[in-house]
Amino acid sequence: MPRTVLPLIGALALAAACVFWLLLPAPSDAPPPAPLVAAVPESLPIPAAVAVPTPRPVPTQGATLLVNTPLAPASGPVPPTLARPGSPLDAVRQRVMAANPDLAQFRHLQRKVLRKGDEQASLQSLFKDREVINAAKQDLLATGERTFSEDAQFRRLYQVEFLGSALEWKDNPERPALLNDLEELLRADNLDPDMELELRRSLSGDKVELFMILLHNDRARAESMLQGLHGSRLGALLEHARTRYDALWALAAKQP
Repeated sequence: MPRTVLPLIGALALAAACVFWLLLPAPSDAPPPAPLVAAVPESLPIPAAVAVPTPRPVPTQGATLLVNTPLAPASGPVPPTLARPGSPLDAVRQRVMAANPDLAQFRHLQRKVLRKGDEQASLQSLFKDREVINAAKQDLLATGERTFSEDAQFRRLYQVEFLGSALEWKDNPERPALLNDLEELLRADNLDPDMELELRRSLSGDKVELFMILLHNDRARAESMLQGLHGSRLGALLEHARTRYDALWALAAKQP
C-alpha cells in the first residue's frame, strides 16, 4: 500500500461516516458518527494535488519513543517531561504507547524513513505475529466497552494503521488471514445500544476506515461484500464510503 493511502483513508472516513449518518434516519440504537475528536497518529503526506481535510486533529510529531522506557500507566498521570505544554494529544499518545509496547515499537519503526535490515525484519515480524494481530482485533471490536475513552480511541486508530500497514507488505504470510480479519471486523455487530453515543460514533468511523483499506487491497472482495450487504444499514454506510473513496482517487488522477 503506498504511504499516501493510510492518511487518505483516514481523511475519507469522516466525510463518509458523517454524510451517511446525516442522510439516513437512524434508529435509537445506532447513532450517527460525528467527527472523532480525540486524535490520529501522525499522518503521512497525502497527494499534494488533492486538498483533503483530516477527520480528526493531527497530533504534533513528538520525540522518538524508546519502547523499553518506563512511562506512566494508561490510567495514571503523564510525567511532566512527556506532556509538553499545549500538547494534550502528545500526553494521550505517551500513555497509550506506554501501555502497548507492540504499538510503540510499530510506531517507532514505521515512521523511520530509512530502516536498517534488522529494523525492517523487526517490523515485518510484528506484521506477521498472530498474537499482535489478534490484539488489534480485540481493540477494534471494543468488547465490553460501554463508555468513551480518548485513550481507547487513540489505541484503535493506531491499530487501524497497523492492520493497513501489515497488508501493505505483499509477501506477508498472514496477508490472506488479515483480509479475513478485516471482513470479520467490518461485519461485527459491535455497536451496542447501551454504549455511550460517542463510543458508537467512534466505532462507526473505524468501520469506514477499515473498509477503505479493504477496497485498496482487495477490490473484488470489497465489492462482493457490499453486494451481500445491499439494503442493510451497514451496506449503505460502506457504499457511501466507496463512493467517496472512488471520487477522490478519480480527482487525483486528473491532476497534472
